[in-house]
Amino acid sequence: MAMDKPAASWKQRLRACLLPTISFATGFSLLTYELAAARVLAPTIGSSTYVWTGVIGVIIASLSLGFFIGGRIADKRNRRTDLVWLLILASLMAVSTLLTYENVLQSIAETDWDSRWQAVVAAVVLFAPTSYFIGMTSPYLAKLNVSSLTMTGRAVANLDTFNAIGGIAGTFVTGFILFGYIGAHEAISLVAIILLSLSWTIAPRIYIGKRIAVTVILLVCALSPQSAVQGVTKIDTASAHYEVISGFWGYRPVTGLVTGPTGTQSAVYQDKPNDPVFWYVQEAVRLAVERQPKSILVLGGGAFTMPQHLSERLPHSQIDVVEIDPMLEDISQTYFGYTHPNNVTEIFTDARTYTNKTNKTYDMIIVDVYGDTTIPFTFMTKEYGQQLARILVNNGLVVANVIGGETGACRETLTAVDASYRSRLPYVWYATESGHAEERANYIMAYAKYDAKPKGLKRFTDALGRVYTDNFAPAERLYYGCLERGK
Repeated sequence: MAMDKPAASWKQRLRACLLPTISFATGFSLLTYELAAARVLAPTIGSSTYVWTGVIGVIIASLSLGFFIGGRIADKRNRRTDLVWLLILASLMAVSTLLTYENVLQSIAETDWDSRWQAVVAAVVLFAPTSYFIGMTSPYLAKLNVSSLTMTGRAVANLDTFNAIGGIAGTFVTGFILFGYIGAHEAISLVAIILLSLSWTIAPRIYIGKRIAVTVILLVCALSPQSAVQGVTKIDTASAHYEVISGFWGYRPVTGLVTGPTGTQSAVYQDKPNDPVFWYVQEAVRLAVERQPKSILVLGGGAFTMPQHLSERLPHSQIDVVEIDPMLEDISQTYFGYTHPNNVTEIFTDARTYTNKTNKTYDMIIVDVYGDTTIPFTFMTKEYGQQLARILVNNGLVVANVIGGETGACRETLTAVDASYRSRLPYVWYATESGHAEERANYIMAYAKYDAKPKGLKRFTDALGRVYTDNFAPAERLYYGCLERGK
């Protein structure tokens, strides 16, 4: 007579869940770590596609090396305690990232290396070790999860599935939720704590004294607050990393909003916030006051200094401001004196998406969509120019802040941006702060459907540059070439 198999004990069921849980948690930790890595690099190296490419490439390479080495060690040593120390080492490397990244990034930023090399070197030094040890855990988990040769494929696939699900969860939870409440520093701390906690799920009674000592040290380091920099407030949102700084513009004290290593996005004078700080803001406001438009669209809110200046000088104009990051409204109110004027409407969405979908038309459109000193490629295309022309009234004016030059390495950048507007707005005028052609500077460019020269601007007669499309627009190559060679 056949006998029923005894029901698995709770300890057996717990062990059966343990390895998939570790696989899920390491996948979650790795993707959280990867997203935090890009945020960490943003203030000093940048946040362009180049930086993301460097971070992703280095982490995948380190992970692959961990798979390769870990698999060979696991075949020689079938010890559960090895997995304990691998998780502890991964946590230790994450803590070392916390303790060293500010000094490492500052040293790298001071070099003359190409920004792509800076991103790769920074990723190798700061993020490769943790990724490597996380990678080494995977073959160990697979080795421990295989109970028979006939079940090898299923055992490995189950762990891979849980690891992938953990990575998906880490991506969405970190990007959509965590960065709305904590910064990159705290996110890496969380990764270190998760990895350290996982180490205690395996053979918790072995080497208990040593493990307690290591755990206490790592927890103290992981939970230590980020070192404060005098005059700098660091803020992470779901969209970006910002720094609010105090400094001087000329001899006057200013508060500035920084989004990257090479530029201040917005600023206000501390002694007189109503005065525009930057020349291109002064020019855009002057042109608006000259034309007295009934409706104005501002693409790119920043710290909302432009809308504030416009509302004060044009109280009867309706001003729509499109900004992708809703947290900037609170930042601007807290640090930059933004008063949320009655004639200003904030629209929190991607600026290019808004121009594609809106059916409203405007008398004037002001474009200032820079993150650091680059613009998204979607604002350098023929399709973008077509949408702007569609929502601009016939006698309207588009005013764009453009970083580029009429000579040297930055000429291609200027003419490429110009071509995207000029494809449908053929009349073009410009100004620079110096009043003459520059190799690299902020240009105020004005575009219209008909010939009606704005006061204070010159006719732009440079040859039409290559017209790029949504399919191909090499914004990073052009802007970084301008930045590197135009120094």
